[in-house]
This record gives sequence, C-alpha cells and structure tokens, in this order.
Amino acid sequence: MAATTEAVMQTVEDVPIYRIQTVSALTGIPARRIRGWDGLVHAARTKGGQRLYSTRDVKLLRKILHLVADEGMSLQAVKSRFEAKQSDPRSD
Repeated sequence: MAATTEAVMQTVEDVPIYRIQTVSALTGIPARRIRGWDGLVHAARTKGGQRLYSTRDVKLLRKILHLVADEGMSLQAVKSRFEAKQSDPRSD
C-alpha cells in the first residue's frame, strides 16, 4: 500500500500546473531567467506554447538558483552535475 501511495505522490509532483509567472513568484527567479534555463528544466507546453511547470520543476529551479547564486557554479557546471547524478545508479 505504501508503494502505491508513494507512486501517486510522485505522479502528483510531476503534474505540470504552474505557469511561468506563478513559478517566478514562487521562486523569486525572473521569468526571463527561467526561460533561459530551458536546457536544465524541461517544462511541458500547452497547445498554445505556454510553459507549464510541475512541483518537481519548481524544486529543481530552486536548486539551480542555489547552485548558481550561492555556490557560484556556472550553468554548464550545474548541467554536468545533474547529468553525473542521473548516470550514477547510487543517486536518488
């Protein structure tokens, strides 16, 4: 039963529901910068082309902001770090 609940929670986190203006307000990241990070965060698109972000995307954007603003990493370094974590079977 717990596995089913966990799967539902992951699914809920992945539902793209936030428009870019909302994500900007939630994260404090200007919409223009969020658009510039399209290679790191892959927003869903409506038929009209509007970006929609999930809760998981919002968390990822906050992580990127921390790495860039607080840790001083370049976007290329952030991208490399994320790619390394995805290829590591021990990563979450």
